[in-house]
Amino acid sequence: MKKTKDLGLTPNQGRLQSILEYKKHKIIKRDELISLISNHKISKNPQYLIKSMLLKKRLVFFKKGYYIVVPVSSVNKNVGIDNLELNDYLLESKDYYIGLYNAFNLHGFTEQIPNKLFVFNTKYSFDKEILHYKFKFFKIKKDKLFGIIKNKYPYSDKERTIIDALDYPEYLGGLSEVMEKIKNSDYNKNKLVDYAIKYNSIKIIKLVGILTGSSKLFNLLKEKKALNYYTTIKKTRTKLLEKKWQIRLI
Repeated sequence: MKKTKDLGLTPNQGRLQSILEYKKHKIIKRDELISLISNHKISKNPQYLIKSMLLKKRLVFFKKGYYIVVPVSSVNKNVGIDNLELNDYLLESKDYYIGLYNAFNLHGFTEQIPNKLFVFNTKYSFDKEILHYKFKFFKIKKDKLFGIIKNKYPYSDKERTIIDALDYPEYLGGLSEVMEKIKNSDYNKNKLVDYAIKYNSIKIIKLVGILTGSSKLFNLLKEKKALNYYTTIKKTRTKLLEKKWQIRLI
């Protein structure tokens, strides 16, 4: 067990810290923590001990009923758990995927490393920061959970990443920059067209139409009478009036 006296911990705090690290806890539930304190007879007041460990920043609250254990050896807030693993605990659901900037980098559209994890899910829509990790959650309907590749963690595939980049270009330098990078990359045109139809957004169908020149998308827009008016997209960092696809970028 690690020495804790140099951390300014009381004997009870130090004993709890040592046990948590000995048992290799990265994250622990509140009820498990209370049981551990009681079973090892560390304190007669577990709630107070937990509160004191939070004040000493040996425990970090990140979700109702959950704490991150900050080890003695932690340097620069390195707590032995990464943002991908932490995200799994935050969501407690398989209905999500990592996309936008993270997937844009994964698929080689950009070499820039994102400093935030962009997560599409069916539960939450908010920004959150835990320790030095930043998260951006987008809530979407379950029928839009498609185009996902699954390794250890789910990411949007290349074509779905393009769809999301077109829908949320403000997180990737603006629509003009996004479209330029897509034009200069390889992707499956037919899959992208199918995704645009499944995504069911006139704006996205028109933008994918401009990128691919798809007659399938053009005919679909005619059926929907969506070529009878201009779709205007603001703050694109470019000016474009595309008459065929009836889209205006300003």
